[in-house]
Amino acid sequence: MKNKVYLIISLLFIFLIISCKKINLLSPTYIPPPTEFPVSEEMPDYIVPSPIPPENIEESYIEINPEIVADDTVFGGYGRRFKFQNDWYVLATNEYRYDINTKKLTPSGKGALLKINNDGSTIIKIHSLSLGDDLENTEYWVNLNSKKLIIESDKITIPSSKARQKTINFPQYPRRLDKANFYYTNPPPYYDFACYGNLIIYSIYRESQSLINWSDSSDEIEKGNYSIPMPNDYDPSIQGIYGMETLKFSALFYIKGKLFITGQKSFTDDNLFGYRDPQASQYTCDSKNYYTVDITKDTLNNDNWDKHEFPFPEKRQQFLIKYDRNKLDKVYIYGGISSHYEYKGGYWKEVKDKDFSEKDGVWSTEDGINWKEEKTIDVSKLDNYYYDANREKIDIVGGYEVQEDGTPFEPSYTELNGKYYRTFNSTYPMPPIKEIMETVDRFETNFTVTEEHIKKSGYYQLQVSSIPPDKAHESDWVNVVPNNELSSTIGWESGGADLFTFNSKIVRLVDYDRQFKLNTQYETALNLAEKYYNLLLNSSMSDFKKYDYYFLYYKAMADMLKIIKDKGSDYFRPDEAVTHYTFDIN
Repeated sequence: MKNKVYLIISLLFIFLIISCKKINLLSPTYIPPPTEFPVSEEMPDYIVPSPIPPENIEESYIEINPEIVADDTVFGGYGRRFKFQNDWYVLATNEYRYDINTKKLTPSGKGALLKINNDGSTIIKIHSLSLGDDLENTEYWVNLNSKKLIIESDKITIPSSKARQKTINFPQYPRRLDKANFYYTNPPPYYDFACYGNLIIYSIYRESQSLINWSDSSDEIEKGNYSIPMPNDYDPSIQGIYGMETLKFSALFYIKGKLFITGQKSFTDDNLFGYRDPQASQYTCDSKNYYTVDITKDTLNNDNWDKHEFPFPEKRQQFLIKYDRNKLDKVYIYGGISSHYEYKGGYWKEVKDKDFSEKDGVWSTEDGINWKEEKTIDVSKLDNYYYDANREKIDIVGGYEVQEDGTPFEPSYTELNGKYYRTFNSTYPMPPIKEIMETVDRFETNFTVTEEHIKKSGYYQLQVSSIPPDKAHESDWVNVVPNNELSSTIGWESGGADLFTFNSKIVRLVDYDRQFKLNTQYETALNLAEKYYNLLLNSSMSDFKKYDYYFLYYKAMADMLKIIKDKGSDYFRPDEAVTHYTFDIN
């Protein structure tokens, strides 16, 4: 009987546990947050936090040493880093004098090229500019930051905007036209024609061994070889049925992503087999037409070429095509003649009508499509841009942009003892993750932030992965935290920059341009802390630690940002003029 009573009591107790509401394990007495949060009546949805708090840590014995410079010169705005002749270099946008007493930065230069000694102990400034210099138009700075930079064993090179071009020509080849009745250079039935075969582009590279001083390379590297539609007996191409009458005064060149061709039209293009009825009206080969094609298309396909008209009012031939070899900014056209064919003595013969000069107008184009009339140009200072049998290559007007990239940028991570390290790039001070996790493990819901936490927030910005970064997921990166007491502070400013490895030690640069996003991050952190506080109050035992961790993480972040707002960002800069930190991880 007694056993039955015990059984009934046990079952009743289990039923009560199952049927009762979730019991709140917390009460306001045990949560003294510095900021009061209102408790919502409804259970909020679980939100995906941003930024996401680190879920895991890896504890290591770490020795951290700041590298202090005597002349108080520090840097900010780090950019590309690269290795040249076994030395590491890094670019810094800004250079400062750092007053350790006031913690103020005074700009002293910009565009610094820095070299890191092989042991990682010293950063040497190779070169920088004065504050008044134009950084974005300084060649070494633009080139070293470019994706097109090529790092070789003995020099660095980069394709310049300057380029040259040459054409493969067929300047004179005969065709027999037994029915033709035009009298040109040769007595019928033999007629000479001409055409272009290819246009080849050569890029001119800039090179440097000092990294600062640059000059044109003696080598010109072929970057494009474009085939031109050849004459076609049955379907006239941009070069006619049999070809142009001559290459004199013709032109084939590259301009702003297009090929441009013009030349002397042949009488055979309008008169089948070169025959014209003697009773027909007068005929002219004058024309205003020229053709262009985008180089991204198949240039050999005649259908891809677009027909345009020159801007002069009347049709012409043998007009002059010029350029300014010093500026290389425009192509000019002017002059030429007009003529017609008359039937005399059994043949159609050419009769000149008019000569044109610059007085009849000079026009220019920068892109091969749009033209404008030039009113004040001195044509005597221009050079020929049309076909010249004695010239192998000619400059490209408007420049030529090489499309392929150069040496890949160095990755931001570094490798040490088979593991990969990176810095967590944040715009807020990293909360003390390890201490917060220990607080959560004790089921405590209050954590007090101090100034010391802010000064050492850089400890928690180092992350490690045993999986190569190109294969690693975000979840594979774990925050490294020291398991030993550290006396030195490490500022948040050293996070986010690229890492280096020297003599089995990791080097982190201090970027004095980095700034906290105080207002937006503070509001975000406060909002997230409030949401997780509400989740915490209504959580089950299984979710308690997760919500407690998120709540304390964002609350600590908000408190740290509040202190920074009250004290000012300058207050938490390094106590010494530190250029970088070395990490000895065991």
